[in-house]
Amino acid sequence: MLDRRIELLRMIAHLGTVTEAAHALYRSPSGVSRQIQELAKELGVELLQPEGRRVKLTPAGKALVEYADETHHRWEATRSRLTTTEEPAGSITLVAHPSAVTALIAPLLPQLAQEHPGVQLHVIEDQAPGSFHRLTTGEADLCLAVVEEGIPARGDSRFHQTDLGKEPIDALLPVGHQLAEKTTVSLRELADEAWVVPAPGQASHHEVMTACHAAGFTPTVVHYARDWAAVGALVHATGAVSLTSRFAPYHHPNTRQVALTGEPTPTRQLLLATRAGSENAPLIRLVAAQLEDCALS
Repeated sequence: MLDRRIELLRMIAHLGTVTEAAHALYRSPSGVSRQIQELAKELGVELLQPEGRRVKLTPAGKALVEYADETHHRWEATRSRLTTTEEPAGSITLVAHPSAVTALIAPLLPQLAQEHPGVQLHVIEDQAPGSFHRLTTGEADLCLAVVEEGIPARGDSRFHQTDLGKEPIDALLPVGHQLAEKTTVSLRELADEAWVVPAPGQASHHEVMTACHAAGFTPTVVHYARDWAAVGALVHATGAVSLTSRFAPYHHPNTRQVALTGEPTPTRQLLLATRAGSENAPLIRLVAAQLEDCALS
């Protein structure tokens, strides 16, 4: 396997700072810096250079990280081919977006345990970019994420990504709203309402604003919130409207979800990701296939 110091450099390249890399690996920043300095001295080259509050790789550092990524890819592919048992068995860790844990993964666990008793599926709730950090460090083997800010590019050679399905988005209205008893509503019908949306910089803010713009209006935002319980409470208390995932685990009892219709209808793309080279491992193929069946049902 690779020199552990090269793994540290790879994590710094992934996260952008020594401090973030150290936290992800449960190490001290000073210890990580010292090991990188020792590696640079041993190789006789500079590996990092400061760039504001972050650091960037030197050409030598980039070459070393590229070598590390290629080695990881080959190792994951080799390890996948070493498993020859017909019935998959063992432990696998899945990191997943909160709404996916509720709607897709939790219902899958009893079925998986019954059909494949030799498989132990462990779940971590997280979202990008943290979920991909867990893949990189080996804390997780498979990632179920929503395509949003923080997701690595499809061309990122460290990961293998595949589309899983669409997560439907509904309008969230207060009980008593004139549209709350309808079976469907268009975004355009909500153009004159007060809105609750995630704050700028939070996940889903861009998606909500883009959906409203595509429908021909800019929402009048009166409150910023992202937590499902907080959004529901604000919609109920103020009469504002919002958007919510159909997979969301909590809905305020005094609100109503109404399916959106018309073009464009907002959805969120779900994807599955693994470390590049590990996508054909039997356990990963098994869990991925089960998730695909759940997403399509």
